[in-house]
Amino acid sequence: MKPAAKRVLRPVLAACAIAGIIAIFLSASAPSPPWTRSDTEKTILVLSDTQAPLFWEMLILPWNRNEEARQKILELVLSEPNPAAVFHLGDAVARGSVEMDWKPIDDFLARLRARSIPVYGVMGNHEYISSAAVGAARFKKRFPEFPRSWYSVRIVPLAFIILNSNFGELTRKERAEQQKFYTEQLAALENDPEVKGIVICAHHPPYTNSQIVLPSFEGEREFVPLFLKSQKTKLFLSGHCHAAEHFIREGKHFLVLGGGGGLLQPLLVGAAVRYEDHFPLRNKFRWFHYLRLQTSEEGWTVTFRMLRQDLASWVDIYSFGASWD
Repeated sequence: MKPAAKRVLRPVLAACAIAGIIAIFLSASAPSPPWTRSDTEKTILVLSDTQAPLFWEMLILPWNRNEEARQKILELVLSEPNPAAVFHLGDAVARGSVEMDWKPIDDFLARLRARSIPVYGVMGNHEYISSAAVGAARFKKRFPEFPRSWYSVRIVPLAFIILNSNFGELTRKERAEQQKFYTEQLAALENDPEVKGIVICAHHPPYTNSQIVLPSFEGEREFVPLFLKSQKTKLFLSGHCHAAEHFIREGKHFLVLGGGGGLLQPLLVGAAVRYEDHFPLRNKFRWFHYLRLQTSEEGWTVTFRMLRQDLASWVDIYSFGASWD
């Protein structure tokens, strides 16, 4: 190579080498997104049923400053210091097809995403109200990364499988596709050494003592058997019933956490219950709340964080957990 050519190439090669070193440094030092981190200590927040009351609902259920309560719940979630993710289990708004109904949730989502906190949504029945097609489109606008209403998310050491329990809104083909996805995801996650526990998220609860909504018998038939059969499944989370409930089947936990701001629903209590409820409160109404799910090297813990009735403060009303084994 001629001396003149060498003089030209030397600074170019030096610049490339420096750029390579900088790139290596940045890739090594840049933090991974929270939904791909491999560390085991995580806090994941779950809420549901933040919809404003509809007029006809207030004819049969008491009003409890619901929109104020909803805003308090959203602010509490936003005040959490460093959640790895936030999940919303559906009925985010009163009418999913009405754009203006989404404003409080849009503000909430924007503030989470401004902090690089991933947020995942589940389709509730209110997302389909008035126009199922428009409501589904508005939902997907808020969660564009998930083209189908069933999907999975790995937040190691947990994995979440999100399912659409609005069976009446799904075609026969869609139901079959979702069930195939559910079966295959469970099998894959069972064989994933990084995943220590699996959480199922759906809107409709397979078990509830609500006096207003029935248990999802289709969900119990389609979702529960595989959940019980899997070795790694730990929690089945749902909303729809606007109360806090805890049921146990074959040593596995089914939680209802529909206290995000919708009109509170009365529960069957005492001898009238459909299912044994392990939630410590025995009153007919359970106040507004959300769930904190925390993981560690040893296991997982869930805590129901509930507003007090004056809406001015909150209390960790109920907590339990287990080891990964």
